[in-house]
Amino acid sequence: MYKCDYSFCLLGLEAEAADAIKAVEPLEWFTHRFVAADKAKDVDEADISGADVVIFKEAAGLRPLEARRLAGDKGVCILCRDDASELTSQELAAVDGVWPERLAPDTAELLFSRLMRDIKLKKDAWLWEMELQAVIDTSMDLIWFKGRYGEHWRVNDAFCQIVEKTKEDIRGKQHYYIWGLTPEEYAAGEFVCLETEQDVKEAGRTCRYREHVKGPEGMREMITLKTPLYDNGEFIGTVGVAKDITKEMAYRKKLMNQAQTDELTGLLNRRYFFLKMGKMVQREVLSLCYMDLDFFKELNDRFGHKAGDDALIGFSDLLAEHFEKDVVARLGGDEFVVGICGNPDKKKLQHRLDRFMEDVHGFFSQTEEFRGLSVSIGVVVGESAGTPVDVLLHQGDIAMYEAKKGGKNRYCFYSSDMYDMDV
Repeated sequence: MYKCDYSFCLLGLEAEAADAIKAVEPLEWFTHRFVAADKAKDVDEADISGADVVIFKEAAGLRPLEARRLAGDKGVCILCRDDASELTSQELAAVDGVWPERLAPDTAELLFSRLMRDIKLKKDAWLWEMELQAVIDTSMDLIWFKGRYGEHWRVNDAFCQIVEKTKEDIRGKQHYYIWGLTPEEYAAGEFVCLETEQDVKEAGRTCRYREHVKGPEGMREMITLKTPLYDNGEFIGTVGVAKDITKEMAYRKKLMNQAQTDELTGLLNRRYFFLKMGKMVQREVLSLCYMDLDFFKELNDRFGHKAGDDALIGFSDLLAEHFEKDVVARLGGDEFVVGICGNPDKKKLQHRLDRFMEDVHGFFSQTEEFRGLSVSIGVVVGESAGTPVDVLLHQGDIAMYEAKKGGKNRYCFYSSDMYDMDV
């Protein structure tokens, strides 16, 4: 995955020890290059300063501080000395390890093999760190790692973008700071996900949630996966992955609204009215008001469809206002229906319809084009649950035409006598 061409400078080591070190097989992804000499002066300074590892004795003419200066901060300096007690603290800090001054071949091989394993472990850890960060930053989902007390230790770019903070600013911080919550919101536990964090800890496994989180851009809706992390059985934190579905849900809601509502008026459409009322009629008594505008065709013929659309929109607004708790739909053209749950008191329903028709008359009277319009209404008061919706609509239609025959601009309650006459 990676390639490390490591260079070594061996200064003052016994020939057998140096040969034993050179004979060590490089670990995976590593190659070795050696420069060896009895004295530091016998080696170009560039060979020492360019080495990844310098193993030396002071007898070679190189002191710890000088070795560190030549090797640089990234180089590894190993001093071969039996007694390190005489070294100053600065000299001890300058070296990465102290080996015996006289190295037997077996000891040299063992210590060098351990050194290379340690170097490879650090390199592997670096690689894993780089790969992990690259993977999580590539993800469009939010990813985070939290400590046992809820502090965030690692997040990805997508997380930073949505909270509008940098990784450095987020590190070690709590949810309320990262997401910009007020102290009152945090104290109340709103939009903090504290309960789910505790659930994951108690469950001891990956859990899936649908959560609402308040952020800089307002409420966000998330689908989250949270997994507990352990160290030798001890809980140390969680890792979380969240898919922000805010826009997706808004788009889905828009599509659903388009499928369920009439595009012009915003009321329910015919299809969804039948679907919704069909479910309700199975368990409830339903009543309805079937409405048809009077002289609407004449309005369209004389003033055009734009005037007709404006009349429909204004009439629909009045319907939604007067029957806000009921099921209101446009069946098509200038036909509308209001579905009412239960068997309403006839006098109260008459009072509602009277006020509605007064407002309809007032609205149509305001505009010259609309002054000839009115509404005829057929009212069906349900008697028992289970009556099919199309039967109720048919009865409403009969009563509505009875209102039209009676002079229009009125409402009429359905009765079985009307049905017999219709037949």
